[in-house]
Amino acid sequence: MSKRSASSSASDRGLGPVVEFASRVLAPAGVLTAVLYYFGYVREQALFAYFGIDLGSLDFSTTDYLVRSAGTLFLPLATLLVGAVVAVASHYVLLHLLGRATLRWRRIAWIALAAIATTMLLLGAIGLHRRHDPFLSPLAAPVALGTGALLLEYAVETARATERLPAPLRTALDGTGTLRRVLAAALLLVAVFWATANVAQQRGIAAARAIELTLSTHPQAVVYSRVRLQITGPGVNLEPLGAAGAAFAFRYNGLRMLVHTGGRWFLLPVGWTHDNGATVILLPDTSGDIRVDLAP
Repeated sequence: MSKRSASSSASDRGLGPVVEFASRVLAPAGVLTAVLYYFGYVREQALFAYFGIDLGSLDFSTTDYLVRSAGTLFLPLATLLVGAVVAVASHYVLLHLLGRATLRWRRIAWIALAAIATTMLLLGAIGLHRRHDPFLSPLAAPVALGTGALLLEYAVETARATERLPAPLRTALDGTGTLRRVLAAALLLVAVFWATANVAQQRGIAAARAIELTLSTHPQAVVYSRVRLQITGPGVNLEPLGAAGAAFAFRYNGLRMLVHTGGRWFLLPVGWTHDNGATVILLPDTSGDIRVDLAP
């Protein structure tokens, strides 16, 4: 076997354990279900908190949260897959360049990679303590944390597999290989979890604002009642029904449906905005004294 082939094989073995360990941690279906549930919960909490609704009052099922998390995971998952493709391609390009470089330049490359990785780890650690800083992007800190952890482990493991290191240093690296991989995988999971939670929260707020801006185009909710209800809000109209023998005496227009769950209607006045003080209207759908009809 040629020197270059041996070097590439050793490097593949150095990169393989990190990927294998991460796949073993992420693979279990129970863990994946719990993660999906959490991200769906974060998104819905951000969405309904915008309207002043406590998520516990909605009585969503586990399936609801799992379904609502699907769109949230698409962007992080696609980004992670693209990053993995770029990382694999960069790995082989780097091996090719280092195979043609002198020992001095190879050492400079490993030191530079380690320095970049350490800097990114520090940025991620700072972001953990300044998560609500308006000058920090919600994704910059978690991406820096995860990328820094992987890059540092990659630099150390690949250098160990391809370079001639002093015996004491090689012994130390060989003895801490499992610990380093565990720490790198743990930091990567923290970063992915953190970034996806931020994405879920942002998507929830964005969905709530979209509802607010397009509320007038949502399906109308027409409420019929036997007795007069205290339903008020911008755009809400009360119309007495004076027909003799009518099943209902009052009709309320100017309402829009937000969600129907847990045996209740959550309705919004058509003129509702986040800042005008209008409230969400809750009505039961099991009472014989109230009927809610939907119209385009």
